[in-house]
Amino acid sequence: MKVALLCGPCSPGACGVGDYTACLARALNQKGIDAHVISSASWNLLGAIKRYEVSDGAEFDVVHIQYPTVGFGWTLIPQGLALLQRCVVTIHEASQAHILRKLALLPFSVRPKRLVFTSECERHFAVRWLPWISQVSCVIPIPSNISAFEERSKRSRDEILYFGLIMPKKGLENVIALGELVKASGLSFRIRIMGSCPRKHAAYFEKLRSKTSTLPIIWDNELSEQEVAKRLASSTVAYLPYPDGASERRATLKAAFANGVAVLTTRGSQTPLDLEGVVRFCSSPEEALVAARSLIAHPEETVRLVSKARQYVQQYTWERTAELHAAVYKNVLDPKSIPQDNPAKSTGRVGLFSFCPSVFTKQSVEGRAEGMSERSVKTTDAACPPGEFRRTSPR
Repeated sequence: MKVALLCGPCSPGACGVGDYTACLARALNQKGIDAHVISSASWNLLGAIKRYEVSDGAEFDVVHIQYPTVGFGWTLIPQGLALLQRCVVTIHEASQAHILRKLALLPFSVRPKRLVFTSECERHFAVRWLPWISQVSCVIPIPSNISAFEERSKRSRDEILYFGLIMPKKGLENVIALGELVKASGLSFRIRIMGSCPRKHAAYFEKLRSKTSTLPIIWDNELSEQEVAKRLASSTVAYLPYPDGASERRATLKAAFANGVAVLTTRGSQTPLDLEGVVRFCSSPEEALVAARSLIAHPEETVRLVSKARQYVQQYTWERTAELHAAVYKNVLDPKSIPQDNPAKSTGRVGLFSFCPSVFTKQSVEGRAEGMSERSVKTTDAACPPGEFRRTSPR
């Protein structure tokens, strides 16, 4: 099977979805699927795909668009392609997107082969807005773009880490407020801000650096994936104050979990119940400072939190993600490849499909499938009409 993954030109570290696409391509290739990342952002994107097919000597069986990305920006190039050629499309952001970005999702709903969302909350939002997509949509949660660091590292106990893109609406103002509290309290803590800054937000970055020049804040920028993993593995506590709350879409949260970091974060409408006891929820920088001091002063509590976090993140692996995508692609090419009976039909329940290499097992779970232990694929009954099924995935 040959698959084209489209994300536009995204340099490493500058776009979470771009990094996700590169990781997905590697995972699919390891599974024996011939996946290629097409980074063109030309209006003749379809032509770029055809030229690639000619040069490679074989046509793509599946064209899979990742949206939105830094590479595509505000252009309507991927939407134009989706109208010209039926594609699989993964929507990485819907409910929290700008109204113009929400409107830009409409063309993807016209004739998709499959729409993939990264959480059930995101899919539910989109289906309420575009009810006709219920029959062609599903969920595939995302794993971390950063692997667990394999070597043991000594963990700092006088540092609080932030990890993510350096741009507006990422909670950085709260992180800086934490630094101000540390300074005002006369504590010996440092705040380390680690991440990349997209080029268009360079002025924002410089403004923050200037503002924090007298604070106990260290900026670590443009690190490689291995360097990021190593820094995470040498940290004890991370403060990740997502403006819309922690959720399944947050790959940075999962990267911290995988590397054994105790996480302080925020709660939002999409925060799953199974994060209770896995993180410490803090509604303000003041609460975060109290929680950080408590965790560092009580190592046994840190160990307990980290143990639960490592267990939580085990359900999100690239091997699993590749399996789920392979199932989606297989069903796109052969709709009869999925069992035709649907236990959730007309019940208003969530149909949960758990994948084995060649076997599908099915469960029905009331409501939002709260507290599920198996989270691989979630879809409503309408998402799996007879002979139809599609596959699923922070950033």
